[in-house]
Amino acid sequence: MKTKLTLTIIGIIQLLQSVLYAGFAESSIDMMFNIGAEARQLAIMFQYALTPAFLMIGLMLLFSRNLAVEDAKKLLLAIIIAYIPLFGAFYYMASSPLTNMGLADFAIDFVMFGLAIFTYLKPKG
Repeated sequence: MKTKLTLTIIGIIQLLQSVLYAGFAESSIDMMFNIGAEARQLAIMFQYALTPAFLMIGLMLLFSRNLAVEDAKKLLLAIIIAYIPLFGAFYYMASSPLTNMGLADFAIDFVMFGLAIFTYLKPKG
């Protein structure tokens, strides 16, 4: 798969996540967690704090779309490596009684991970 296309897809998804995390922070916390008022407020603030990280990652990937294949592969490898501990965190979140989350809630991350692996192993310029 073309590295430019993969970086574009993952970058756009990251940008969308940044907008959605900020726009739906309060309503999504009620759906995702079984927590009291103080913990709810902390979770909302944490969601707002994560928003710039998604924005930054998305912009970096979009701005890096025209890199040479070898450099693009390094970005894809970084995505792959970063997802490994994130999947561990997803497992613990999904198995916690404090959350209403299951592994299906992280489906978009599985898609991005798979796309990154596929493109890393079979890159096209």
